[in-house]
Amino acid sequence: MGLVLGMLSLIYMCACILILASFAISLHERKSETDNKNDPFSYLFEVYNEK
Repeated sequence: MGLVLGMLSLIYMCACILILASFAISLHERKSETDNKNDPFSYLFEVYNEK
């Protein structure tokens, strides 16, 4: 029973990670639409210098 519960919790954890990552990916893909705005804090979120 403990093994089954452990496997189910692992599957649930992986599914949650994939869902949260898909939100971040979809927001990142839409970023080019909002690049025209002058955000004073945008340099804080530029990790890979994509500009």
